[in-house]
Amino acid sequence: MAEAHNGPNLSRLNAFNLLRLLGALAVIVEHSWVLTGHGTPLTPDSGIGVGGIGVGVFFLISGYLISTSWLSDPSVRRYTLRRALRIYPAYALVVVATALLLGPLVSALPAASYFSSSGAWSYIARGLLIQPVSYALPGVFQGLPYPGAVNGSLWTIWVEVLCYVGVAVMGLLGLLRRRTVLVGLVLLALAAASVVHLTGYSGPLIPLVVSAYAAQPVAFFALGMLIRELRWVPSLWLTVPVVLAWWLLWGTPVANLAAIAAVTCLTFLIAFRAPAWLHRPTGSYDLSYGTYLLAFPAQQVLVQYGLRAPALVLLATVGIVLPLAALSWRLVERPALRLRQRKPVPVPVPVSEIS
Repeated sequence: MAEAHNGPNLSRLNAFNLLRLLGALAVIVEHSWVLTGHGTPLTPDSGIGVGGIGVGVFFLISGYLISTSWLSDPSVRRYTLRRALRIYPAYALVVVATALLLGPLVSALPAASYFSSSGAWSYIARGLLIQPVSYALPGVFQGLPYPGAVNGSLWTIWVEVLCYVGVAVMGLLGLLRRRTVLVGLVLLALAAASVVHLTGYSGPLIPLVVSAYAAQPVAFFALGMLIRELRWVPSLWLTVPVVLAWWLLWGTPVANLAAIAAVTCLTFLIAFRAPAWLHRPTGSYDLSYGTYLLAFPAQQVLVQYGLRAPALVLLATVGIVLPLAALSWRLVERPALRLRQRKPVPVPVPVSEIS
């Protein structure tokens, strides 16, 4: 049985940094197999891919922390600034650097033809707008097992932004602490994810807004918000049978729901019950976001230059991307975060001044 956690501030005493890094590495694992033409490391019977687990961990934590952020400071202006400063500077830099530096270096086209093509500039323009993002650059990564895709990880950024907007709307309407509303949202999101899983539907989930691929991440985000409100931490005695049940349910119509339950229990079990020495595996550096943004193009470069063994692509990618992610954190992400506006702290009025 799970137990309530009535201890210290759950948003601080946690292993979220560790989990986000593991989530980014899980996405690298998935792409190391897919981009080399070896399929997914997890059979489709499992109801979720390794990369889906990584994305799920990101969205669970995001749902938990972003709703906490709004409730701690319900200012639309400061909330928007915090969110923008966290995700946009590194994202924009990756989009521009990919088009202007990486693209011409690996393109099959001469540099003059590359830069005279509208594709390079539309990649930047659409990328900076976040939606609809472009995935192709002129002559880049053609003829590979996964051809033409420059950075297939970017689709989740728009889904994350939509979730941020959803939190703000719910916050303004006073719904973030309404447990019945949160439960209803979770059930609706799980139903949508199940329909997508069972039917294989890949069209728009909401026309002109988001595709069916967003269904599962949104379900994870909603679960993160609900768990924050319930202040619930799964016990080991619950998590083990849930994970076992997921394995036993592979190949059944509810495999995806079992997978979501298992990933959720494992995420929050590790988050709040891992020993303190695991909380910050990279010290004051948060490498997860930079790793997530940079890994896909790095993997495609490795594949283009002849590396086709998934395990070798995985190891090489980690070796290349982690130092770049450290630079991203040191030079871009952390300086941007220092620009955030804090909630004003009321200054006590001396008793002598009260009339």
